[in-house]
Formats: sequence, C-alpha cells, structure tokens
Amino acid sequence: MQINMNNKTNQSFGGIKLMSGAEDTLRRVFKPADWVQSDKIAKEQENNTVDVYLFGHNGGKLMGRIIPKNSNFKDKDYYQLPFFESTIKFIDKMAKKANIVKEKIDKLPAVNIDEIVGRLK
Repeated sequence: MQINMNNKTNQSFGGIKLMSGAEDTLRRVFKPADWVQSDKIAKEQENNTVDVYLFGHNGGKLMGRIIPKNSNFKDKDYYQLPFFESTIKFIDKMAKKANIVKEKIDKLPAVNIDEIVGRLK
C-alpha cells in the first residue's frame, strides 16, 4: 500500500484519506492481514468520487466521514463501534457506504440550473 508521507494531515489512499490520528491508530491496531485487506479496499476506492476521511478517535478507534464531491449530498460522520467492530471492518463499511452514495449520485438526472432559472424568469 502506498501512503503519501509528505503531508502528515492528509495522507491519501485515493478515495480514502487518513486525517489526524488515523495513521497512528492503524499502526497500533492493524495486523499484517489487515494491511493487505486495507490495500485491496483502497485500490477499489481510488476512482470513487465520494471520499472517505478517517480520523483517529477515542484511543484506538476510528471516526469516518463520507464527503461527496461535486454534489448536494451532505457529509455524514460515522464512529467505529467499540468491541463489536474491528478497524478493518469499519474501513470496509465506510467504503461500502461511499459506494452507495456514489450510486445515488450517479442515478440523479443531469440538471442545468441556469436553464431552469431561465425558465422561471
């Protein structure tokens, strides 16, 4: 897995981005198999237009934020469930949620706002 180490606050996996505290959390809790799985998830998300931002939260847990680019969808935050959800399961869940949001955005009809406003004048 490639991690851009030049910018500590925004290390990018493509569609998945590590923010404050996330790298430390991953380094503390990931097993070797988790790194392999996270690399697979990261490669699948590289071209997703919906970003997943991961933050370290609450001593070894993650918080994730789904951020749709170029759409009117609102950002949404999620927290890793203590004791019930491993870190890799949480990252996988976030990637799946990003895919669902992308599918919803892709299904929206193309709207020309200027054209609609012109009709309303």
